This record gives sequence, C-alpha cells and structure tokens, in this order.
Amino acid sequence: MALSTVNLGATGFSFDWAGIGNFQAVLASKDAWEALGNTAVFILATMIGSIVAGLILALLVNRAVVMLPIARNVLIWPAVVAPVVVSLIWLLILSPTAGGLNKLLETFGLSGQAWLDTGPGAMLSLIAVDIWHWTPVVFLFIYTALQSISEELLEAARMDGASERQILQRVILPLLAPAIGAVALVRVVMGVKVFDEMYLLTSGGPNGATTLVSQRIQLWFFQDLNYGEAAAFSILVVTITIAILLLALFTRSRMAGRS
Repeated sequence: MALSTVNLGATGFSFDWAGIGNFQAVLASKDAWEALGNTAVFILATMIGSIVAGLILALLVNRAVVMLPIARNVLIWPAVVAPVVVSLIWLLILSPTAGGLNKLLETFGLSGQAWLDTGPGAMLSLIAVDIWHWTPVVFLFIYTALQSISEELLEAARMDGASERQILQRVILPLLAPAIGAVALVRVVMGVKVFDEMYLLTSGGPNGATTLVSQRIQLWFFQDLNYGEAAAFSILVVTITIAILLLALFTRSRMAGRS
C-alpha cells in the first residue's frame, strides 16, 4: 500500500504503482508534521512525569512499614484498568459542566475550567491522564530494581558517613539507572501507540492540537480512505521508533562498557 495508489471498489482493493510518491506526500503534509510534533511532546512529558512519579512512589513504598502490602497493591490498580474505561472516567472528571474536578474547584471558590476545549489545556489534561494511568508500570519496574539493592551496601555507605541524600544520589540512583533506562524505552513505545485517550477525550482536537501519529494514521486510513499515505506514514513512524530505540540501546551499552 505504501508504494501504491490504492482505491477501494466493489471488487476490493486496486493497486497502482506510485513509487515513493506516498512518502513524499507524507513528508510534505502539515498534518503529518503536526502529529509528529504532538507525539514528541506527549512522549517526552509522559515519560519524564511517570518516571519521576514512579521513582518517588517506589522510594516511599520501600521505606514503608505500616500497610506495606496494601500500598503495593493499591498503587498498581490504575494500570490494570482498560484504557477505554480510564478515558471515560476522566471524561466525567474533566467535564466542564458536571465534572468532578470543576465541582471541587467551585467548592473552594475557584472558577471551573474548560479543560479539553483549548489546545494547551487539552494536551496537558491528556498528559496528566496518561501519567496517572501508567505510573504504576514505572513504579513496578523501579520498585523491583530497588528491592534488589543490597542493604549491606547501603549500611556500608552510612558507616562511611554518607547522608541519606548522598546515598540516594551516589548509590541508589546509579544502581537504578538500568531499570529507569529500560522503563523509559517502554514508555516511548507506549507513547507511540497510544490512541484511546485521545480518541475518546478530545478526538484529536481542538484543531488537531492533540492528534498523535496513531490517530493521524487512523484518520487517513478509515476516514479519508487515503490508504497509501496512511501506510507510508505507518512505515515512517515505525522506522523512527526503531531508530530511537536502537540509538538508546547503543548509548546504554556504551555507558555500561565504560562503567
């Protein structure tokens, strides 16, 4: 399809050779570049936000004594909920008229907001929803790595006079770096393929402000019936993703070799 002009007729698909024409059209498309830019912002924000939140939760739970089993189980609940259900829950929370968030603001004398009606607001809302949904996955990665750190190593650092802050910066975080790097790659892949939240909460709007690559492909393929460009864009997205992952893995291996 990516190398053809594809038409759907009564007898099925018909293919006419187009060479790299579809790729040229995609690279010249403002919609494609907008989707790539939105996706880059979304991935970077959700990756950093979920890693920071997951790291903080893992460190807190690792120190917890009371109700530790309950904390570990409750924190993973959002990750086991289907994305469609998560989207519907947050649609009710963010509704400008009957949403729980605006009702809470009004309780404190603050004015409600149209969270999903402006470009920046809609993107920030979607980023917050995604971080809430997938931080438990990051938490599990980091918490598991944190459990593997020898307590004897930490006690040795304390006996050498290191403060808790120094232990965190110079012992714990360097040992957690491989797990954080791995979960960052997972979050990149999850960010590329995310679809449900955008489709149900904003439908890619307003004015394409939250249209990511997955929805741009869906719109071209199913709405515009532009099969060739949708296929070409899909190949470009997969190629870019693989290149990013290979670069990250290469960098990680180089750093591990030096250390």
